Amino acid sequence: MKKIKVLFILFFILCINIIPFDYVNAHSVDLDPEKLISFPWLISNGEGTISIDDSQTGYSLYYQAVEIPNADYVKMEEIKNNGKIALDTIKSELEKLDAECDNLKTTYDEAFEAWEAKVESGASDEEIESAKTAYETAKTNYQNKVKEYNNKVAEYNAKSEEINNKVKALVPTYLENNWLKTEDGKFSVDLSQFSGDKAFAVWAKLVSSNGTISYDEATYTMSGTKVDKVSVKSISLDKTSLNIIKGSNYTLVATIQPADATNKLVIWTSDNEDVAKVEDGKVSAISEGTATITATSEDGKHMATCKVTVIKKDTNSSQDNKNPDSTVANGKLPQTGSLTYIIVSFILILSVIVVIIYKKVKYLNFK
Repeated sequence: MKKIKVLFILFFILCINIIPFDYVNAHSVDLDPEKLISFPWLISNGEGTISIDDSQTGYSLYYQAVEIPNADYVKMEEIKNNGKIALDTIKSELEKLDAECDNLKTTYDEAFEAWEAKVESGASDEEIESAKTAYETAKTNYQNKVKEYNNKVAEYNAKSEEINNKVKALVPTYLENNWLKTEDGKFSVDLSQFSGDKAFAVWAKLVSSNGTISYDEATYTMSGTKVDKVSVKSISLDKTSLNIIKGSNYTLVATIQPADATNKLVIWTSDNEDVAKVEDGKVSAISEGTATITATSEDGKHMATCKVTVIKKDTNSSQDNKNPDSTVANGKLPQTGSLTYIIVSFILILSVIVVIIYKKVKYLNFK
């Protein structure tokens, strides 16, 4: 009787140890069967360290990072998320079965002890047989529940393997000519080569001292540090036409949109440099005539123009560099000539008339 009890206890311990494994990376199931290679769970700034089992000495370790196409990565994540939901459902069922196994194990142990006590106390054959029947019923119920539990474990493991295989089919493999040797297990990915988030499969190749080669990989999502290029959408000038006196100059202002465009460089040209030259937006009037000044974005895709008319200097003015266009020529107002003199004279005469009328009214003393 004692021997039977021990056998069933061993059987129960064996069943309890058959538990479902956690979700793991796809390739760790098929690759690195001796689990000699270990990847970090998390990496920082594209850097991490691969660990090798202490049993290995005199080995060589290599790595490489293979970018996972975004469409494939999205599929991988979808498979993992749906798989987790399915595995969590099975886990809940396993937890319920495990509790039922515990209860039936207690009933089974109590029934066994009751049967054993009847035998040892010299009870009647009828009492012993009744206790034995109760014990065997409890044993059968327990064994059936353990079998149900183990079937559920097998279902969990099969589902996990199915998920792993689906993910594995989407993970890009290594390229034999791209291996980089690492002496201390450290690996890194150049984040400056891309922007946004990208997924990579980091592969490890372990060449043992006896020549045995083992492979493993881990998938990581990394954030690139490369600044996204913002293209120029348009370019405009503060003037589309400009009258300027020969010998003077005016600086055109170019505005690039959007304001955060990566390249704001502007190329300035004149289609008639004998009339007007331009350098960094500064227009210099050379001789009378017309010229078109063009501002072009450095990518050559956008441009804006200003028609420049160069006129001769006003010889009647006592001041130099006057410009009939009030919007240019150093911001000086245009000359008004005799018109100003007439207006001023009219105001003075009107003032005198007002004063005379006022005095007469005061003299008459109207009330």
